[in-house]
Amino acid sequence: MWVGADEADPRRDDLKTPCELYNLDCVSYESLTLGLFTIWRGQPKDRAKPNEVCLGYSRDGFHWYRPDRRAFVPVSEKPGDWNWGNVQSAGGCCLVVGDKLYFYVSGRTGVPGKGTTGSGTSSTGLAILRRDGFASMAAGNTAGTLTTRPVRFTGDHLFVNAVVKGELCAEVIGGDGKVVEPFTRANCKPIRGDSTIKQVQWKGANDLSSLPHKTVKFRFHLTDGQLYSFWVSPEASGASHGYVAAGGPGFTGPTDTVGRQTESAQATSR
Repeated sequence: MWVGADEADPRRDDLKTPCELYNLDCVSYESLTLGLFTIWRGQPKDRAKPNEVCLGYSRDGFHWYRPDRRAFVPVSEKPGDWNWGNVQSAGGCCLVVGDKLYFYVSGRTGVPGKGTTGSGTSSTGLAILRRDGFASMAAGNTAGTLTTRPVRFTGDHLFVNAVVKGELCAEVIGGDGKVVEPFTRANCKPIRGDSTIKQVQWKGANDLSSLPHKTVKFRFHLTDGQLYSFWVSPEASGASHGYVAAGGPGFTGPTDTVGRQTESAQATSR
């Protein structure tokens, strides 16, 4: 079987029914394929099917990974709520709107006592997530360190998406395991604040132009904050050139070629 629900999907306490995959919508987002898995958790006698939307991702379009099986957009357990009946995702999965991701979903109130024949009122709901906000490296007052896998790139500028109350610094590790000068932790200009697109800079280097096509690792040092993502851009605007799901204000095509300009486009659209 290609993909489906399995024993790792939690069953409802009131039903104990093995879960099934009801629907899968997927879309290209940055460097991977984002999947919205509508999971059916059994059929109660007194309400519509309690489908919930869960998350997954793939790097090749075939093998899917779902490290967190909790509902991303759950049903409500309160009769009368717009999403008591069920919730399902829309085909485009999400829009990229400035520094946020917009997930539109359909929901049904259901009609108590009617089971599957009582869909009730149908509505469209909106769930909003920070851009790239699916997972993060989090650190408290004790410093945390994250070292990436070996990477190669063609861009010149390193960017991060992070919330930093303390301090975030980065360094570059060469193939020999040694720090590459001048891209050291000591030379890194500390990053603070909340930004979905913040450039990492070092003293003694204008950019990463000496590193493209070389295999390196990035090592991030973080205190009191969350690091959501990193990327290397060919432009100082921070354009990732990754896919932008169903699109959004300011984008000119299926990939991000504009970077920071999307924030101003969002402000204009409002």
